[in-house]
Amino acid sequence: MMMPPQQQQRDEIQRDLQATLAARRELGTEYDDNFLDALAEKLTAQAQRAVANAPRDQPPSNRLSRDQRAGVAICSRFFGIPIIAITVGNGPWYFLGAIALIGLINLLATR
Repeated sequence: MMMPPQQQQRDEIQRDLQATLAARRELGTEYDDNFLDALAEKLTAQAQRAVANAPRDQPPSNRLSRDQRAGVAICSRFFGIPIIAITVGNGPWYFLGAIALIGLINLLATR
């Protein structure tokens, strides 16, 4: 039967701690700094492996959804028709400006 990875890691850390304590009992307290350094290195490596293997979340998207893009298209046509009708009577530059603005809004909504 296969143990889950977390259980295996826990067992490995426990074995390392037991071996460190046993070695300390045999060699005495003058090697405490060496044991602590070795243990710190093992725990740091374990933590780095855990971080490297952790699943990554997808960054949030700033893009409009398909339904939102459809809403922009519908609104631009709904409001665009009267805006274009008003600008036609004011001259060609207003008309071209309104067309360009509506086109720009729709272009930005598709990105």
